[in-house]
Amino acid sequence: MAFPPRKPRHDEPTGEELQEAAAAVAGEAAAVVVNEDGSITVADSTLAKGPAPQRWTGGGVKPDGRYNSLLVSKFVNCLMYDGKKVTAEAIFYGAMKQIADKLKADPLPVFEQALENVKPLVEVRSKRIGGANYQVPVEVNRKRQQTLAIRWILEAVRTRKGRPIAEKLAQELTDCYNKTGTTIQKRENTHRMAEANKAFSHFA
Repeated sequence: MAFPPRKPRHDEPTGEELQEAAAAVAGEAAAVVVNEDGSITVADSTLAKGPAPQRWTGGGVKPDGRYNSLLVSKFVNCLMYDGKKVTAEAIFYGAMKQIADKLKADPLPVFEQALENVKPLVEVRSKRIGGANYQVPVEVNRKRQQTLAIRWILEAVRTRKGRPIAEKLAQELTDCYNKTGTTIQKRENTHRMAEANKAFSHFA
């Protein structure tokens, strides 16, 4: 038995009214389509997809004024003590000048390669399992690689004695660039410890 098509109620909005209402929400009539069954399809990309994702821009860190480098800015911030950024910048730029004079090269690639040479690929973390502590090897993500490289370099600089800090920083960065010195040794020791404990890697 066939049923006659349903008649719209007197208080039910017409298709045109639906389209106008939806257009008011979308902000653009051409972005709204009213289907034959009365449903509405929104074609506006800003409504269909939602707001555009916001990209992380470095947590408020801006490139430094001389090299236009975010990495330099982060390094200077880590070098800074007691909020004295101007002093930290003077130390860093002084070290970069010494590197340029000594190596007769652009100091920025030297600085970047020095950090790259120090970045650890793996490390061990203590994990308590069944009442015992295990040194578990884990892969180091890129952000932590950079953090550890900067930390280790600055620790090595502060342990050097008897010279101005800019000179000590220049020497440490040069050693790291040449893959020598205590900071490179620390990276190798970290890798060696991870290798020695690889039997516990399944606990990661």
